[in-house]
Amino acid sequence: MTALERSQDPESLLQAGSRRACPCRSLDWCLLLGLGALGAALLTLALFSVWRVLPPPLETPERPLLSLSMGKEAGAQVLPTSDVIKDRVMGFYHATGIDGVVFSSNFNYHDTSHKLEVKVGGLYFIYAQLAVKCIAKCSKKQTVELIINQVSGDTHSRVLTISLHLSSKSEETMSKFSAVLQPLKKGDSLYVVMDTNKTDIENWQLDQTNKKDNFFGLFRLSSSADQ
Repeated sequence: MTALERSQDPESLLQAGSRRACPCRSLDWCLLLGLGALGAALLTLALFSVWRVLPPPLETPERPLLSLSMGKEAGAQVLPTSDVIKDRVMGFYHATGIDGVVFSSNFNYHDTSHKLEVKVGGLYFIYAQLAVKCIAKCSKKQTVELIINQVSGDTHSRVLTISLHLSSKSEETMSKFSAVLQPLKKGDSLYVVMDTNKTDIENWQLDQTNKKDNFFGLFRLSSSADQ
């Protein structure tokens, strides 16, 4: 058989064409798989980039907790009446018409003793924020504490303490938030003391720039049984 006759054999042409077509189809599948892998990698990179730019959670809230989404029927939140830093029992605004104040019927506030009385017992989330600012040259090393005390019958006990250490290296404004879970009985009271260790805190005062940087509050957990 001559070379011309072999090239005109239809069966030979079909088989040869099939053998040549197989590598092309394999290449198409490889290309599709490669494009899919590249797309998945780009999507992963984009999600990671978005996660990197998300802000971290705040350690100190930007505003009082009960102004967010807490159950106001079981809570109270009050604001200090004075920005002076000295040894004293702190007084608080508790009228509900004041921005930042929440005061439900489950509490009483005694203006003379500055005690907040609990009328419904249960497990409470008690919190406070202490924020101060330097209003002149602040060079001395000093410490100021905000202390929340509980009165139960004739017993007085410390529930929560917030301490700020002030010095010439301190920021112009400083703040610290703290909270605690505490069981309270009907008739128990809380009061807040400012303690400077009997030293004069010169050129520092409570930061009232936004009127709500200092606050004290509590709310009863809905799952806790009344006591």
